Amino acid sequence: MSGVEIPTSMTSMPDAPPGARSPDAVPAGAGPADGLGGLSLAGVALISTGVILCIAVGDVLTGPDVNFTLLYLAPIAFGAWLGSTSCGFALSGLASVVSSAADLYARQGTPLPGGILAWNLVVQLGVFVALVLLVSGLRDRLELEQQMARTDPLTGLPNRRAFGEVVALELERARRSGRPLSFAYLDCDGFKFVNDTLGHREGDALLVVVAQTLRASTRAIDALARLGGDEFGLLMHETEAAAASALLARVRLNLLAAVERHGWRVGFSIGLATFAEAPGQFDDLLARGDELMYEAKRTERGSIRAATFGAGGPAGPGSKPGPQPATTYAPGREP
Repeated sequence: MSGVEIPTSMTSMPDAPPGARSPDAVPAGAGPADGLGGLSLAGVALISTGVILCIAVGDVLTGPDVNFTLLYLAPIAFGAWLGSTSCGFALSGLASVVSSAADLYARQGTPLPGGILAWNLVVQLGVFVALVLLVSGLRDRLELEQQMARTDPLTGLPNRRAFGEVVALELERARRSGRPLSFAYLDCDGFKFVNDTLGHREGDALLVVVAQTLRASTRAIDALARLGGDEFGLLMHETEAAAASALLARVRLNLLAAVERHGWRVGFSIGLATFAEAPGQFDDLLARGDELMYEAKRTERGSIRAATFGAGGPAGPGSKPGPQPATTYAPGREP
């Protein structure tokens, strides 16, 4: 066995490098409030505080006989869900204080004993804090489920679904800018042999090493994903054919060196599709890279098969490469 540690949960995934690698990554300083038109934490706190003060005014005007506890729950839940747990706790304290102050003001003629006031304050604060904990726990669980749905649990890379979302954004950006982009479809030759002869645990360790090497060998601006099985995708933003070929040649050498250190007799067939004009959709881009990867496996296993698709070239899946012919280079070892 290779001794490579295989992550078994989301918490044990390899750390992502700096940069916009993962589609699931949350920008520094961002929080759940970003889902509401990019509202900041300060904005959430300000809105919640304003609502609490308005409720307090109504509490004073209606007198001590009408209980407003349920109304205070709404801005507290708003702050805890779209802001943070700490924000929810602060709002809970504020709501408890203004609610008690409103009750005291309304009872100017018949004040309650200090013990009863303290008890009411503690009970109300306890209800508010319990709500914050419930809302925060639900929010954290939802965020975890969303991340798990977009992340490959073995390698920690984005999965096909998350990759498709990133590619869709990059295609739209490429259409606006007119800049080229390149996509590499990578397949691990000999992976089935490792799985069948050394066991699935060793096969999983191989995939983890491949993912870690790809992370370390590519740029932070590139989008990387595990597309399924032993296949990986790499989208290179605003990268022409020559630069993409140079990057992939280096990536392939790093991959071969990494598997050599662990004694795995595997190679890597790669299809590199460069688009002078962005294709119509994610499936078109994927089909181009997939076709080139299988051409590499058929013509010279362990090589890189590259082609450029120009503005006049076909865009639909299953069609032939564009005006510039495909080339094969960097032959590798047969596993």
